[in-house]
Amino acid sequence: MKQRPYDILALTAGLGSLFALKYFGVTGSKDSFFLIFGMSLFIAFASARLMSDFGLPKITTYLIAGLILGPHMTDIFSQRMVDSVLFIDKVALSLIALTAGGEINLRSGEVKILNITKFVLMQMFITFGLFFAVLYPLGGVLQPAVFGSIAAIVFMSIIANATSPSTTVAVIIETGAKGHLTNVVLTSAIMKDIIIIVIFTACLSIFSAAGEEASVMKVIMEESFSILAGVGAGFLITLYLRYIRQNEGVFILIFTLITTWIAGQVHLNPLLIFLAAGIAVKNLSIYGKSLVKTIEDNSQIVYLVFFFVAGAVINLEALSSMWLAAIIIVLLRAVTMHVGCYSTARATGETCEVRNYSSLGFIGQAGVSIGFAKIIGTTFPGWGEEFRTLILAVVAMNQIAGPVGFKWGLKKAGETR
Repeated sequence: MKQRPYDILALTAGLGSLFALKYFGVTGSKDSFFLIFGMSLFIAFASARLMSDFGLPKITTYLIAGLILGPHMTDIFSQRMVDSVLFIDKVALSLIALTAGGEINLRSGEVKILNITKFVLMQMFITFGLFFAVLYPLGGVLQPAVFGSIAAIVFMSIIANATSPSTTVAVIIETGAKGHLTNVVLTSAIMKDIIIIVIFTACLSIFSAAGEEASVMKVIMEESFSILAGVGAGFLITLYLRYIRQNEGVFILIFTLITTWIAGQVHLNPLLIFLAAGIAVKNLSIYGKSLVKTIEDNSQIVYLVFFFVAGAVINLEALSSMWLAAIIIVLLRAVTMHVGCYSTARATGETCEVRNYSSLGFIGQAGVSIGFAKIIGTTFPGWGEEFRTLILAVVAMNQIAGPVGFKWGLKKAGETR
């Protein structure tokens, strides 16, 4: 509380300086990249400190700061600058995935993988069914240019189940959450995205003429090789933590940089690689806690960069052109997700905390959903482009609201520190 006047002063000075730089044309210079990037991150950081006093998650403030300073609003942090930091963004996501894997302890009995698998599959089936049943008659009225095709309704119902494991991990770390609800949501979010990638690819091969390119078997092979590569990466990390044990943070950063680049070159999924690596270190060695602590000690800058850039790429034009349809889709998704989670948790004998609050951990959406939207936009000329715009608008709303809801749910469940 005592720091609030200083944060307000720093924020005012930072914003004033940035707008002055924009006024004098400095932000348009290639040489100004590091200056603008650094000042933008400082403003996002100061804003998060200030707004955390009012209960707003820091990552939500980072997102909003990126949105305001990004190319779709003030254009201080331009599209050229966004493109320049996309690889850093990928590395940050890899570190978040490594942390997520390192938090999953399959040996403790807290995470019962068969129970969670049953929970995920039932919840996804119920959410898909309810969402499809409502959207099928409503879609033609809501957005006829998009939902005139049955394929669009199917894809939207699939994407309704997509989540953002990176957002889930960030909220858990920020709140220091520990407990059954935390474990269920984290493991489920990871599992759901893997399953949805396979289901989406199967449907794409059915509805599109690009069936050969969207081979389900090809995707399964890539995901399987990514997991195997992740186990190998976990083995290498374990060797370093066991025999060298010096400058662990520097090693993890360099290792993540190199592995993320290699994954992109050989068309493997870096998210799965680092999830599997974290799980392997946590469950096949005694260094899981050390790994997570090493990353968390430097996690603030990772989340600051990742979610600031995520906010900067939010397309306000998409949001403004389809805001009514997007709001209805967001609300429909939230309701069907809650019904799916509540009924599944009740049927499987889960705790009341999981029944009441687990759906809040699945509201946030990011990379996977945006990736699906881009694929559909290029695969289906006509309605696909409108579909992509609608998804981007939906993701923008969910990614801002998701962390707030999940933080509230964890607090109500008594799992925050």
